[in-house]
Amino acid sequence: MSFEEIMKLKEELGAKVYKEAVLGVKSAKTKKSKTDLKRLNKNRPREMSAKKQVPFLGAELRIERKNQSQQRDPRFDEKSGDYNIETFKKNYRFVTKIRNREVNHLKKKLDEVEDNNEKQEIKHTMQRLINKNVEEKKWHQKQYTLKKERAEIQMAHNEGKQPQYLTKKERRAKELVHQFEQLKRDGKLNKHLEKRRKKNAAKDRKRIAIE
Repeated sequence: MSFEEIMKLKEELGAKVYKEAVLGVKSAKTKKSKTDLKRLNKNRPREMSAKKQVPFLGAELRIERKNQSQQRDPRFDEKSGDYNIETFKKNYRFVTKIRNREVNHLKKKLDEVEDNNEKQEIKHTMQRLINKNVEEKKWHQKQYTLKKERAEIQMAHNEGKQPQYLTKKERRAKELVHQFEQLKRDGKLNKHLEKRRKKNAAKDRKRIAIE
């Protein structure tokens, strides 16, 4: 081959491929000694290549912080917005129905269980779910009453009248009246009064014992 043909072939193949194919010379970068990293003794730790780049100081900490920053609790994250209890209660009101279904399921399970300890545990769970639903109902009723009061005050202002502002004592009395009316409609008033009577009697006995 003439010199011009050799140069043309070199340009077409590239210098690296030309040296390997024609001259039989391998690139210095591809030469690696496989025996360098072998352990001389199986009980010794494997030797690592000094060519491997050592991470900068604190690189692992930065990676750890990066991974931690991706994990967030939506309850305490500003990206989730401000907490609004009224919106929260409204969005999760369906949980009340879930509790009611769970109470019905536990009632059926209570009839099937024979162990007294397990029965007490089921009763405790049922009472806890029932109490939670009662609290939710009271909260929604209180919000409804407050909205109604604000609407009446606004209406009085619009009509040029003096609005009636309820004190805490008056509002509490109004809530108790509504509670007793609700218990009477549900047929639970006598049971509620008996429960309160026993509770007050226990308080009196405790007070007398202290005196």
